[in-house]
Amino acid sequence: MKNKIYILAIISFTICIAVSSCGTIGSGSEGDTPTIDFAHQADSSSDSGDISKSEDSTSPAITNVIWDASEHFINIEIDTWSNTYTPVKLLVDGVEIPLKDENGKVIIRPNAPLEQPPDGFIVGTLPWVTGLDRVDFPCCGSLQLSFPDGSITQVYDYNFIDFGCTTTSSKVCAPEWTVHEGDWIIKGSEIQTIENTKFLQKGNIYIKDSATLVLKNSELAIERGDTPTIHVYIFVDQNATLIIENSRVYPGMVNAGLTCVINKGNASIINSPTSIHYFDMSEGATLTMDNSSMIYDIGGLLQVGGGKTNITNSTLGSLGLYVPAGAHLDASGLKSGAYLENWKVQDIIPEADYELTLDKVTVLKDEFKGELKHGPYERGWIFFLDQNSHVRLSDSEVRKIFITIDNDEAEFQNLRIGKPSSLIYRDIILKDIIAQGEWSFEFNDANVTFSNSDYLFLQPSGNSKIKLINSHIIEFIPRSFTGTIEFENGSWSVAGEILGDLDYHSESNNFTITGSLRIDPNLQENLQWKDALVTRIFNVILTNSQGNPMSGGIIKINGEEYETDESGEAKIPIIFNETNYNQFTTLEALYSGEMVDQQDIDFFTETPIRLQQK
Repeated sequence: MKNKIYILAIISFTICIAVSSCGTIGSGSEGDTPTIDFAHQADSSSDSGDISKSEDSTSPAITNVIWDASEHFINIEIDTWSNTYTPVKLLVDGVEIPLKDENGKVIIRPNAPLEQPPDGFIVGTLPWVTGLDRVDFPCCGSLQLSFPDGSITQVYDYNFIDFGCTTTSSKVCAPEWTVHEGDWIIKGSEIQTIENTKFLQKGNIYIKDSATLVLKNSELAIERGDTPTIHVYIFVDQNATLIIENSRVYPGMVNAGLTCVINKGNASIINSPTSIHYFDMSEGATLTMDNSSMIYDIGGLLQVGGGKTNITNSTLGSLGLYVPAGAHLDASGLKSGAYLENWKVQDIIPEADYELTLDKVTVLKDEFKGELKHGPYERGWIFFLDQNSHVRLSDSEVRKIFITIDNDEAEFQNLRIGKPSSLIYRDIILKDIIAQGEWSFEFNDANVTFSNSDYLFLQPSGNSKIKLINSHIIEFIPRSFTGTIEFENGSWSVAGEILGDLDYHSESNNFTITGSLRIDPNLQENLQWKDALVTRIFNVILTNSQGNPMSGGIIKINGEEYETDESGEAKIPIIFNETNYNQFTTLEALYSGEMVDQQDIDFFTETPIRLQQK
């Protein structure tokens, strides 16, 4: 998924941070503790785009100004859209910037086709769309747009200098952020405090032992750095503490990921609007959240499977509830989103072995700036079902249903998105459930078949065997998986992580993919791969010029030869790793010693591969 990072509308603070022990901002090896550099102070007079400052109540307001770190252009988002919105003026620092359709000159266009419609504008140059690297456009300042009807936006301050912006402008932009490269590990009894500052963390944060991290009156932006997962984590150990007070937490701008918290200790979020994508509550953990929000444009999930959670006067993007073994969930008529005045988890799962109380809490509907697309996003209700739970859920709208299958066999069919679907597995009976996101399954040493189903999220482990017939995967994250996934007219799109040597994710992966599979091109941008092996068995079919099978043909690749059978087919196993999965290799077909056809293939190549004599 495309990583968009938003410059948030907030007051900048004078940098001041207290730390409990000394260190330097460095490579992030274990034990590194950042000490703040006081040399770069934020402009305390800066007012970053308060949307209440529109020139009048009918004028559009700028809600975000985004630096696209890969393309080096600017995306200006507005709160309302009209097809008459073609800006006639772009003001930077109160001065009009000439808009000319010439290479090297500033131009502005809607950021999507009008029929979608757009939600803002791209500022770049020609040929469309080229970045601003060679354009006289400052990397910091204030923006304003005016429109043909005379309306004009408020002034919106921005500063991209810490996020890789370089143009030909002579304006000097002072850095605003303190940056820590690599994983940040806080351990022992350390108390680290980030106060009145902007702090950019590139990598995971580990709060270990009985350590504490306090974020107060500040911004914490988190980027992936060298982290191989699309998610970037704050890990809170069993006796550790995370305190977020009057602060914002959100993804950074360059190589950003989805900000997640795995809480096994103690956490509090007070008076803080966060863009945390996913917050996990484990057994023994505590969370207090008041007058705050947990909303990301595609996320904001509070997933509760243990511990003690108390949320008041707050808003969540999504609420995920675990139904443990032996517990009952009996509900009907659930709708996407909810306002919960005074609610506890036992109201819906009486035997839940964890505490969750919500007072004056809103769970967002399955929409954000318009309806979210189907797929791996977080909104509304999500249920995580143990295979030994007792569930009767009917006539309800959810984002996801997530079922765990351990050492068992199962078959599922006709699981659809956006329309009523039903499912029976053990004592889990789902009837007329409208899932808007995914049908999600976790397997361990299981044998499972899906047919005529779409938008599946599969998370296999162990020696599981999975078969998909006329079915579609939207997200695939194997974890220590050594089994086989077989496709029969299958497809895979959007997301995947094939990773190993990560103690918090997957220790290893070495599995096999076989059968007829089409992989959507967008997966090539979103697939994360590191320290893992996948054997993909390609079905190759060789035919003559009339389309008839050619038996006895030779298929050559990587110095190996394979002979086609009476149906003209050969099965070609290729082992892929992180270095070769997106590298093409030539597949050659010979007959009677003569070359008849060839094709370049990689991990993403559709099967069966059809080669034909010319």
